[in-house]
Amino acid sequence: MELPLEPPFGNREKRVAYNEAKAREINEQKAEWLERGHASLSFNCECYRDDCGERIRLSAEEWERARAEPNRFAVAPEHVAGEFETVVETGTRFWLIEKKGEAGEEAEKLA
Repeated sequence: MELPLEPPFGNREKRVAYNEAKAREINEQKAEWLERGHASLSFNCECYRDDCGERIRLSAEEWERARAEPNRFAVAPEHVAGEFETVVETGTRFWLIEKKGEAGEEAEKLA
């Protein structure tokens, strides 16, 4: 699904979900390189912040874990909106988070 250029003018939870889904959309285009045999790639942090420019390195296996659920995102360490997200996995290069509540529902719709 191609997302609109501008985030929805809803509540904060919906905007947070949109920001992460937009980063995921960009990263999915990059992930095609993993299928071509690259060991790992640098991805955009998929956090809630629309001004985040952090990069995270993921292997194909790590990318698959991040995509296992439509409300799961790979973010730079500590880039978590605690009121909307739960940390699923921590590491030195990236963390996996899952959206919860209305933000989680919105992320699933945008997947």
